[in-house]
Amino acid sequence: MDINEEVAALAITNHRKTPVFVHGSSKRQLYFAFPKFVMDYILKNPKSWKLWKKLIQSCKWFFDKNSIVVIPCLHFKDDGFSTCSTQHCNFVSDRPIGLLSAPFKLWITENLDIEVGGGAVKHLIPRIYKCDAEDMNLVNQLLTVDEFAFLTHKVLDPMLDGTRILDKNEKPLSFEKILERLPQIQSISYYFMDDDVTLDTVKKITEMEHVKKFSRMILQNIPPNFDFDAFSKFMLENKQICFVLSFYDETLTEEYMVKVQAFAEKLKTEYYGNHRRPAIYFNDINLVNDNNGDEDDIVNL
Repeated sequence: MDINEEVAALAITNHRKTPVFVHGSSKRQLYFAFPKFVMDYILKNPKSWKLWKKLIQSCKWFFDKNSIVVIPCLHFKDDGFSTCSTQHCNFVSDRPIGLLSAPFKLWITENLDIEVGGGAVKHLIPRIYKCDAEDMNLVNQLLTVDEFAFLTHKVLDPMLDGTRILDKNEKPLSFEKILERLPQIQSISYYFMDDDVTLDTVKKITEMEHVKKFSRMILQNIPPNFDFDAFSKFMLENKQICFVLSFYDETLTEEYMVKVQAFAEKLKTEYYGNHRRPAIYFNDINLVNDNNGDEDDIVNL
């Protein structure tokens, strides 16, 4: 069933306003031991998505007054918006959502996956009541810092591919500024653009305590002003982090790549114990070619 049809079944067409109790439907009355102002507060300030699901299942009045649909995930691809029909996101996304014309808002609990550019997220945000997604994939999006904060306040594993975050002066945030706004994350995958690295980027991110606790860090399209000497030292000091770096010859000088290749050779003999050696790619070729016995040329980023 299309999610819009399921939502339509929740709505009621007739209920009477009373100061003490409310109606779950026109056929069955539900009485609450709370005055009307308490019920209104609960209605407008749901504390969690689990509580909200229980409320709208117990009494349709809540949904009729505040139309919020809880979904585990929201995916946007070439065929439009969809979610998974299962209780948790399994990336099947088999339930289409006619979101732009829908008379409700969404509460996303697990995953936000936007794979189509063109400002989709900016148009999507007014349709979202709350985003509690811990996993997030944003491809070629343009967001303000406030929009970014709204979407990412609970994210743990973001993937930002060609996505720009604009500050109050409409200038793109540098990579370190983005990390500063994500103190709760445990890993990151990031595709660099032309102007999101400064001379101090590497120095600042290697000083961030939450970055030192990452489980994984994937950096793609690394530009020539990225301080590789400082970052290579950081990698050796934090071997518990799984690093994946990607470089391309159209953006880098020969001198820069000599340094990268020399470090890749060093990694082949560096002791890593139970940790995984960094993967360093140049034009999609793994220069380290180890990965604890995995000889695949291309890692799944």
